[in-house]
Parts: sequence; structure tokens; C-alpha cells
Amino acid sequence: MSVARWAAVAVTGLMGLANLGLVTQDNVGLKILGPVLGLAAVVAITGFVRTRAWGVTAMAGVGIVNLIAALIGAFAGTDGWPIGLVLSGLAVILVSVSRPSAVGSVQA
Repeated sequence: MSVARWAAVAVTGLMGLANLGLVTQDNVGLKILGPVLGLAAVVAITGFVRTRAWGVTAMAGVGIVNLIAALIGAFAGTDGWPIGLVLSGLAVILVSVSRPSAVGSVQA
């Protein structure tokens, strides 16, 4: 795997671990959302590493959902939203960069 793919896996893994920190929040919705997003990150990483057809979509989806959650957290004033914003934005960028383009690719 390329460096960008491993970086996408590492950043998504860190993002999943950071989501587990939401368990300490006072809001019940965040206590539920954190482990769900963490589990979704594990499933997405597994599909991405094993080069499943749904792996790239799952990784991008987890990154986008975390990006939206970080933006909502910014407006709601929750702790840790800057870290979530940076990690999720970086994850989405790395997944899109690491994905081989189907257009113009030559298979040997």
C-alpha cells in the first residue's frame, strides 16, 4: 500500500479513538454517537485495508460524518471539536488522494 493509504488508515484510526472520548460528555446523544463512530471507523479501516469495493466509500463516509459532527460540535461549543475537524478533514483528503483513478489508469 502507498504512503497515502497508510496515512489515511492511521488518521481514521486516530479519529475512531478520539470518538471514544465522547463517552465522557454529559449529553446522552454524544455518549452513544462516540462508540458508534468508533466502530464505524474500525469497519471502514478493515474494508479499506482489505481493498474491498466498499472500503473507500466507507472510509470517506466515516470521515465526512465526523467532519459534519465536528462542525456541529463547533457551533454547540463541545470540547475537542478542533481535533475532530482536523482529523476528519485530513482523513477525507487522504482517502481521496490514495484512491487510484479509474479514468486513465493502465492495467498491466
